[in-house]
Amino acid sequence: MLSQTRRILDYIYPAHCHLCQCPLTHGRHLCEPCSESLKYTQAPFCKLCGECYDGDISTNFSCPNCNDLKLDFEFARAPLHSDGQSRTLLHDYKYRRQIHLSDTLGDLLSIGLDDPRFTPYLDDGILVSVPLHWARLRKRKFNQAEEITIRLKKKTGLPYINALKRIRNTATQTRFSRSKRLENLRGAFELRAKYKKHIQGRRIILVDDIFTTGSTTHECSKVLLHHGASSVAILTLLRG
Repeated sequence: MLSQTRRILDYIYPAHCHLCQCPLTHGRHLCEPCSESLKYTQAPFCKLCGECYDGDISTNFSCPNCNDLKLDFEFARAPLHSDGQSRTLLHDYKYRRQIHLSDTLGDLLSIGLDDPRFTPYLDDGILVSVPLHWARLRKRKFNQAEEITIRLKKKTGLPYINALKRIRNTATQTRFSRSKRLENLRGAFELRAKYKKHIQGRRIILVDDIFTTGSTTHECSKVLLHHGASSVAILTLLRG
């Protein structure tokens, strides 16, 4: 039934690759050549924040940026670097309201789950997305992290709960240092009370669109662990 619906939509609203504009079918918005041209993250990378490094490093290591920080998540992974075409896709999705890209970006996001450290999370984990403050949500009209998490739910079969809410609309962090970002976000999130029982003793895959310093995901992880989650791993589309 779904494939038939997509064929009808292809006829009424012909799909094109978002990057090269070539015609596509079956509701796709990224062609295979453009998908293959994206810059995917590869080892070696920091075992905590997922930042990639050049060179021949055969053992797990923590990067200099993580050595002096205590982050409350187990590890963070992202399938794509934040540059070039990958950044174009995310920018158009978030700021030009190209919401039809949700499925495409959710499929790309799922590549990060190939990391074997996610195996126990895929057995009995829960998906949780990083929330937007209500004022920003009203302006943007949708939460980009939530939309790609919903796609991830469909692909993995894992349950998704909207467990967190943002209670402070913090200043933009673009020009802040890593330590300043952590300070800026302290106390910005809280758990929705009705979901406390759902996360007790559970592994959480926390989903966001981009990982830059880890300040946002650290603060969210701290809240989830405080209320009973057993562990938190971070999955983002891009690694900044």
